[in-house]
Amino acid sequence: MCIAEMKTVFKIAMAWALPGCIDLGAAPLGESSGGSDGDATDASASSANPTTPATDGPCVGCGDDGHGLTGDLLLFVNGRLTSADALYQSNIPAATDGHYVGSAIYLYDPDAACDDGTDDCRLALLGNARFDEALGETSVGDGSLKKMSLRELAWSPTQGLWGITYDVANDEWGIASIDVPDWRAVGQDLGVERYALLPGDPQSPGTDPCYWQEVVSGLGFLGEDLLLGVRGVGGVGIANDGLLYRIDLEVIRDRGWCVYENDPSQDPQYYACDVLCQPWADFGPAIGVAGDIAADADGEAALAVVRAEDAMIMPLDRQELWKAMPPVDGPSTPTTTGLYAEPVPPGLDLEGLARVDGALFGIDVTAQVWRLDEATGEVAVHEALAARFDDAEQALRIRGATHVVIEP
Repeated sequence: MCIAEMKTVFKIAMAWALPGCIDLGAAPLGESSGGSDGDATDASASSANPTTPATDGPCVGCGDDGHGLTGDLLLFVNGRLTSADALYQSNIPAATDGHYVGSAIYLYDPDAACDDGTDDCRLALLGNARFDEALGETSVGDGSLKKMSLRELAWSPTQGLWGITYDVANDEWGIASIDVPDWRAVGQDLGVERYALLPGDPQSPGTDPCYWQEVVSGLGFLGEDLLLGVRGVGGVGIANDGLLYRIDLEVIRDRGWCVYENDPSQDPQYYACDVLCQPWADFGPAIGVAGDIAADADGEAALAVVRAEDAMIMPLDRQELWKAMPPVDGPSTPTTTGLYAEPVPPGLDLEGLARVDGALFGIDVTAQVWRLDEATGEVAVHEALAARFDDAEQALRIRGATHVVIEP
């Protein structure tokens, strides 16, 4: 990469200076202690307890005993920044300078029957991401956490909870482990550790192939494999194939963060120690993941919510469910399942996908929950949740979902 161009100006510089750029370098200067299994025990990494949003969020009758939701549940994240005073263009400042109250994560039971005869008990605010020094003292000091957002979620009983971060100030994607101190509590601080993808020349083997993707959309587990999806729009210096990538969690667990000679910030808690994205399935040009990823009913293949960028491939207001088998010799080729939602205008995508009690549910950016019936082929709105949120039109943009299990 260009030595003088890093983080904030890196992508702009690369657009016109690709031939003269130098990668971060194959050999990092050193590795920081880090790495997480997704259920990190360092829940007290911050010396400050960030303030919570003005509202506790939609959780009727939660009380001191928590939310009361158990069993198979849908977990989703609101990717909108949290400060109403800033018109949701930045996050709520916490008590400590440079710390922020980040993205809100909610639990939802699509079929819960409440004791009072309503459906108010179905939805609860699990908590807000805590953006603090666990993301690095450099990020605290440069103010970038003010516009950090959490996008996409994926949970596994063995691998824990993971997400995707987008650093607006530096225009970089990251893979995040998320610590939930108590799955039965509400309105709590959720710890986040972020491992930014390695930048560099798009054609360099030392550059993460996900780094230059214009749109990263979708995260889900298939067995022990964490899969990430991208739309078929490409990016600077790369093809416009939509893809599924396998995230190499061993790099994060075993090596944590690395400092690179050509990184002028010398941030010890920022870049991953190696490439994280490994091509897993290829949809081809101008079609890719514009939603989310979940396992099929047998747990043998990945399902992805897909959209085309070309009307010759499929109608532009349609989202289809495609199936991808694990790769054998190179990335596999996904195929359509025949299940689709229409009309779904671009920008109102089914951003979340999760299997709850055997049934497949999606949730779109406006918090409409959809049920996708794999037996009948019917796709229909199950419940609209926007009315449960304050200022939903401005404050709400669902950016991913996953399935979790909370034991009774």
